[in-house]
Amino acid sequence: MTEIGQRLTAYTSEAAHSCIARAMEMAGLGRRQLRLVPVDAGHRMQIAPLRQTIAEDRAKGLEPFLLIGTAGSVDVGAVDDLSALADVAEAEQLHFHVDGAYGALAILSPVLAPLLIGIERADSLAFDWHKWGQVPYDSGFLLVRDRQLHHATFASSAAYLRRAERGLAGGDFWPCDYGPDLSRGFRALKAWFNLKTHGADQIGRMIAGTVTLARLLAARVAAEPELELLSAVPLNIVCFGYRGTDPDRLNAEIVADLHEAGRVAPSLTTVSGRTAIRAAIVNHRTTEDDVEALVTSVLALGRAARLRHAA
Repeated sequence: MTEIGQRLTAYTSEAAHSCIARAMEMAGLGRRQLRLVPVDAGHRMQIAPLRQTIAEDRAKGLEPFLLIGTAGSVDVGAVDDLSALADVAEAEQLHFHVDGAYGALAILSPVLAPLLIGIERADSLAFDWHKWGQVPYDSGFLLVRDRQLHHATFASSAAYLRRAERGLAGGDFWPCDYGPDLSRGFRALKAWFNLKTHGADQIGRMIAGTVTLARLLAARVAAEPELELLSAVPLNIVCFGYRGTDPDRLNAEIVADLHEAGRVAPSLTTVSGRTAIRAAIVNHRTTEDDVEALVTSVLALGRAARLRHAA
């Protein structure tokens, strides 16, 4: 790494996706140059510690260059205060990137869009259509505000990539000039088909519907004394658990049993040091019956496991 690279520092939250640290490694900067800022009770990046960390790095002679906000954390669906982060980025002259892989498409729902105020100020934005966008994996998108900078970063002048005014090499947009892949599949086609078939409004209504189901699930969990919510539900992810003397082991066992039964398929995550059953509702075919099936299945398996452990 060059001397300049050793001085560059980036900032994101403790709840940010692990891909950010991996990107720092792949860029040759290393994860040691990435600062993980503490989050609040809602798993959102705290602004005061962010400002303090940037100031401390500048005092050490380091060069802050990148701030990464999260629009829908993968664990609980938390959305950072994007407007406040944009203010920090502007004041500190940082590139402001938003990782909206999970939650950015909520902008298509008028009900949910206010949660994302400030996302329009991002210098770059990543989001996935293979989550809420209802298209097959993989379909990740990147929007960049500065087209010239984007082009200058990746474009190659190799002789075998010579442009022409006409023929197959004609035209001024070559996908290889806007990313690391020289050859790649047409990932955007399936997202285009989905938009043309259903339209942004219908996709937005579907997204809002999954959030409604998540809140229904949260209410069902809160109504059951044997269950407990382990985080707030800002979007469509519900993290909860079955109460017990060894809840971490019990919840892991319940999820494995659910997978093998084949009716519902939540995942596991860790929330504030606790093993949580994570229900991420993204499929347009999910119904209230599926929500009820998850709750009743968890209760039945939890009771059975508790009896086995007591025997």
